[in-house]
Amino acid sequence: MNRALLKRSLALLLCLCVLLPAWALADDETDPLSRFMLKHGFRDSPMIAITVDDCYESATDQVLRDLELCREYGIQMTFFPIVVSGCLSPEYRDLWQSVLDTGCEIGSHTKRHNYLGSVDDWLIMKWLGGWQEALDQTLGYHYEARWVRAPFGNIADNLNHSRSEARVTRVLKLFGYEHVVHWEISETLDMKKLLKKVKNGSILLFHARNKDTKFLEKVIPALLEAGYKPVTLSEMFGFDPPETGEELYVYNEDYYRQKYQEEKQKKKDS
Repeated sequence: MNRALLKRSLALLLCLCVLLPAWALADDETDPLSRFMLKHGFRDSPMIAITVDDCYESATDQVLRDLELCREYGIQMTFFPIVVSGCLSPEYRDLWQSVLDTGCEIGSHTKRHNYLGSVDDWLIMKWLGGWQEALDQTLGYHYEARWVRAPFGNIADNLNHSRSEARVTRVLKLFGYEHVVHWEISETLDMKKLLKKVKNGSILLFHARNKDTKFLEKVIPALLEAGYKPVTLSEMFGFDPPETGEELYVYNEDYYRQKYQEEKQKKKDS
């Protein structure tokens, strides 16, 4: 096992220990999917998380402007770029290094913008691994992404079958993600509506596009005035920034297949 895979395994244990209290955030305590998919953080702190999805190659100017807003107001965001968008390549190394230098965080939006539940387990695994490979190659070093957001915010197929939700959940956990990050608020038009909905621990969804960035220019000072503190997802859930290392991640399907068989055997034995 290379060092990157070992780190991911250790991170799994840490996530399990630290994020167990986050299960209390579920709206339905009897629903395993609700416990797996985080829609908000803890309500006893004014921290909120501004998240920005997709980050298409054509929207790099919007990402740069979002970073300017972070510097201007002393806040952080979490970005979820997708490989198919074209923005994860060494050509954009300076852009993504600026994201991290600003104190922001990067999470996985997978390799392709497809419903995860509509493809088989090993293609999902390949998309997850392909995303981490692309990010490491872009940065020139390993960045252990902690969070994943499913395309369309849906881990099922486009018909929302609960059977595919359970299957995709198993695949994501096998890869090393203890939670999927959803959102509580998606509003890019009406500031009063957004401010009425936002609460301590809210996760807000935006996209790297001109409309959303223009909206953020107005919303961020209003959120600060209301007493909220926009932070990364890791800070909101009590983690240090993701770890980095020299050894680039390389997707190894055989490793995950072996891990799958080991876990299957453990279930048989228990």
